Amino acid sequence: MKKQELLGGAPVIVGVMKNLSIRNAQRAKESGADVIELRIDLLKDEERRIEKVKEFVSMLTMPVVITNRKKEEGGSFTGTEEERIAMLSSILDTAEVDAVDLEFSSRTAGKTAVIEKAKRLHIPVIFSFHDFNGMPSRSELLMIIARMYEEGGSIAKIAVTPHTLSDALLLLDLTHELSREGKLLATIGMGPVGRHLRIVAPLYGSVLTYGFLEGEEEVAPGQFSVKELRSMLDRLSVKQSSS
Repeated sequence: MKKQELLGGAPVIVGVMKNLSIRNAQRAKESGADVIELRIDLLKDEERRIEKVKEFVSMLTMPVVITNRKKEEGGSFTGTEEERIAMLSSILDTAEVDAVDLEFSSRTAGKTAVIEKAKRLHIPVIFSFHDFNGMPSRSELLMIIARMYEEGGSIAKIAVTPHTLSDALLLLDLTHELSREGKLLATIGMGPVGRHLRIVAPLYGSVLTYGFLEGEEEVAPGQFSVKELRSMLDRLSVKQSSS
C-alpha cells in the first residue's frame, strides 16, 4: 500500500499494536489489517527507545501510523506534553513512517511542530478527537472537523460515544455528507450503542476503522478484532460510492 492509498479509496483496516513484535505485525497482516498503528504510549519502557522503534519500523512490510496518545484522550503516556511531542518528533526524524496521528487538542506549539515536520516528510497527519462520555452536536462536530483541515490535517478522525441510535444516525449522515464533498474523514462510534458504526461507517465514507489483534484486549471501547473487521467488511463488500 502506497502512502497516498492511506488517504482515500476503500476503507482501511488499521491493526493497533502495543509492542514491537514483527510476529504480531505479521499476524495483523494475515488477519486482514492494511495498516499498523504503532501506539508508542502503550509500549514497554525499553521498547520506547528511538533506535528500537526505528529498527521495528524498518522491518515492517506494511504501512505504519505512529501515535503517542495522551491520557486525556484515552492514552497511557505519563510524561509531560513536551516529552510526548518530542518523542513523536524524534520518531518522525529517524523512522520512515507513513502517517502520524495527533490529538487535535494538543498544544499549539506541539501541533505546529508535528504538522510542519509531516509536511516536509510528505506524510499525512491524522487529527484525532475523542469523547468517551458522549458526542458534541452536529454543528460542533462540523466546526471541529473544519478546523482540523484548516490547521493542516489530512484526515479528520472523530471518535465519540453515541448514547442513542439517533446519535449514531447523526454521525453516519455527517460522514456521508462530508465524504461526498471529498473530505477525508474517519468516524468511530465507541461504547455499546456506537459499536456497529465501526463496521457501518465505512459504508458511508469513513476511510479508517481500527481493530485489535486476535487474542489481545480491545484498545478502545467497543473495538472489534482485525479478523472480525475483515470478515464483516468483506461480507458487506464495502465500496465507496458518490451516490
